[in-house]
Amino acid sequence: MTTPPEGFLFDVAAPPTPVERLLLLADQYVQHNDMLDRLLRAYPPSEPNAHAASAQRLASATRTALKAVTDGRLFRSPDLSDAVVRLEQLAFLSSASADQQLPMARTLTALAPEAAMGCANTLAYEIRRRGGTAAGDGPEHTLTAAHHTALWESQ
Repeated sequence: MTTPPEGFLFDVAAPPTPVERLLLLADQYVQHNDMLDRLLRAYPPSEPNAHAASAQRLASATRTALKAVTDGRLFRSPDLSDAVVRLEQLAFLSSASADQQLPMARTLTALAPEAAMGCANTLAYEIRRRGGTAAGDGPEHTLTAAHHTALWESQ
């Protein structure tokens, strides 16, 4: 048995912060909605539930992001409470869209990228406002003006 090189043992990427997780979630919703748009335009029409697996993955990813936000143990603020409720709604809508026909499924997730971005923005603001880091988050991760511009242009 050989031992791996020493640097290999500790070369593990840190898990994404809750803000990063929400940004990744917004991107996943954009990709999902793009796929739904392609399915809606497909000829011959695609299978009625071709989107179901993707919708279920999104619901799971949203619940994971929600858990990351709530595990941050930030003090509740009205804005942060609204963001948590919105994430719960996104998880519900994503799960429900798996059982719908394509046009309705697309409608249910239409606003999800913007909602996930808004939640990321709220969380980043709350972390910054409270003086730095949430418990266990490591260094502060906030959205810069360049991040906002790039993310809103990608939608």
